[in-house]
Amino acid sequence: MSNPNEIESESIIYGLLRNPYSGRFLTVRPSSDEGWRLPTISVKRRDLLLTPGFVTQEMSQLLGQYVIAYRYVRIQHNSQSGRKEAFFELECPQSSLGAANLHVQWSDSEELLSLHLEHNDILVDYLLKAESEEVPEYRQPWERSGWYTKATSWIEDSLRTLGIQLIERPEQVKWWSLSCVLRLSTTHGIIYFKTNAHQPLFAQEPTFLTYMAKILPGSVPQILASELTEGWMLLADAGDKLSSDIPMEQKVNLLLAFGEIQLKMVCRTTEILELGCSDRKPENLLPLVEQLFEDAIVVSKLTRDELEDLRRHLPTIMDMCKQISSYSVPSTLVHGDLHMGNVASGGDGLLKFFDWTDACVAHPFMDMTLIYHEKDPSVRVLLRDAYLELWKGYETMERLQELWSLCEVVHTIYHTVSYQSILKHTEVRSRGELGGVPAIYMRNLLRYLNEG
Repeated sequence: MSNPNEIESESIIYGLLRNPYSGRFLTVRPSSDEGWRLPTISVKRRDLLLTPGFVTQEMSQLLGQYVIAYRYVRIQHNSQSGRKEAFFELECPQSSLGAANLHVQWSDSEELLSLHLEHNDILVDYLLKAESEEVPEYRQPWERSGWYTKATSWIEDSLRTLGIQLIERPEQVKWWSLSCVLRLSTTHGIIYFKTNAHQPLFAQEPTFLTYMAKILPGSVPQILASELTEGWMLLADAGDKLSSDIPMEQKVNLLLAFGEIQLKMVCRTTEILELGCSDRKPENLLPLVEQLFEDAIVVSKLTRDELEDLRRHLPTIMDMCKQISSYSVPSTLVHGDLHMGNVASGGDGLLKFFDWTDACVAHPFMDMTLIYHEKDPSVRVLLRDAYLELWKGYETMERLQELWSLCEVVHTIYHTVSYQSILKHTEVRSRGELGGVPAIYMRNLLRYLNEG
């Protein structure tokens, strides 16, 4: 229950809807005794996440017609008022806009600036960039005007080919710098649309899932349609996501089910690489370690003492990375982002693993963050030993536990390299979505090393 004395934080959301032909912006006047302004929403909620999906819903209701929020321009905290202020770019998929309960007009740049004097710095910067029509490096397609109309047209055509129809507008489930996921309510139940950012370490997920469906049917979501050039796909509903607090027995079953997939894929690593997945075997990690400690993107949130401590441990870290290859456990398929939110239980009772964006060939233990991050030491040991039992065909349990201790340290390097690559290939404006993750892994690394 929330604290009744807790002050609700206010969020003010401004919509920037630009006419693609005139370059003017939609402004509204809620009533005759109010002035013109950008479409504005005021929300008081403690748990509010300013996502495009939420803004789409609220702005569409305000304007009386469907608009899509496709990019946040700025989200900031106003130090004077204590409220959160956000500017989102909007687009109207229909050809005209007819507002309900609002007077509307299209205002030019000068008029817009005169209406929002307190936000002139934000608006001037936005207008300059909008008028230049230059697209920043790494801006995702779904964060650009016109993409949504193109994508929904493909969705409708693909569903029609399958004899399926939409019964509601697509819902924005995930819409950020790394992926776009839409939930589609159809005449044949829920279907998902997904596309991923193009990143050096990311898999071509439609191709990968098509391959996995042939090798291990039932372990991944079914692809109903795909467009490889765009990286678009329609996926059958995989079932209910697992809860983060599932019982121990279910956690063990999850780890065993995934471990069996890893074991079966040991002999198929060449095929996985031929699909375009990255080769991230232990020996390929070595040249990247020292670079991490010199990269501002990785270390910017670490203290000077933490960074000095990491550098002092560098020889030990390098040696541990080398030692991994002295054990017989082979590299195999690695998911790269294995957690409860990426596992579903289907109607057939099978666990389906999804979101294979980070799929690659690497040491299997790099995937075991579910165990490494378990807070209860006794539970952590139980999960570890259950998973290690699968690998006793390669090493004794004693040596597997030694290897595990090495990987407990090295997996932090592995995932830091992942986020380093992701951040380097993400639009600067969007890096804040993930900017703190490398520091979390680096601090975990120090903790493991200092605990011995």
